[in-house]
This record gives sequence, C-alpha cells and structure tokens, in this order.
Amino acid sequence: MTVQEVLEGAHHSAAELSAGELTAELQAVLGQKLVAFALGDRHPKTIGRYARGERPPDDQTHRRLVDLRTIVGVLETGMRRQAVKSWMLGANPHLRSRAPIEVFHDGRTSDVMRAAQQFVVAR
Repeated sequence: MTVQEVLEGAHHSAAELSAGELTAELQAVLGQKLVAFALGDRHPKTIGRYARGERPPDDQTHRRLVDLRTIVGVLETGMRRQAVKSWMLGANPHLRSRAPIEVFHDGRTSDVMRAAQQFVVAR
C-alpha cells in the first residue's frame, strides 16, 4: 500500500464518522485535554459534550476533527495506537523540533500531515 493510499483511506474513514464518533475516538487515543488543545478549545469538557452528542461542533471544528482523526489514522498504520499520543507530543525533526500537536494547534495541519506520512514511509 502506498502512503497516498494510506492517507486516502484514513481520510475516508474519518470523513464517514459523525462528530461524536470522531471525538470519542480521538479522546480514546489522545485524551480529552489534548484534543481540546489541538482544536484550540479552552474547555476540555466541550470535547466530552461533542463525544456524547450533547453539542455539535461548528463546521470549522468538525473539519479539524476530521483532519486530526486522519492524521491519527495515518500514524496507526505505522505504530501501535498507544504510541500515537507520544508521537503527537514529541519533538519532531520534520517540524523544526516542535511537537506535532502544537503545530496542529497553530493551524498548520498540512505540515503535521506531511510529517505523519514521512514517519510512516520511514517505517
């Protein structure tokens, strides 16, 4: 499978999920606080409300949830699910030694996506 096929599969899988399912999966991998940070939400409990279907995210937040789940999906093809959080928190040489979650938080989603793809290719 090519890295492009991995990316397309991860995106397709993420895009098919409801906001609640996306958020619940991301919480399971990254934790509520980290998902909130990635999305720029100051209130981690909001993430739980999305996951339980109590409150729908706005369109921009939903797109970012899909993007974040796509990145996690790409990473899961090259590592154990438990290691994804460590990758997101660690200094990354492809991101000028910044943590991918910080770069995603700053809105540079494509940079994190590229770093995830490079990681998978290198494995």
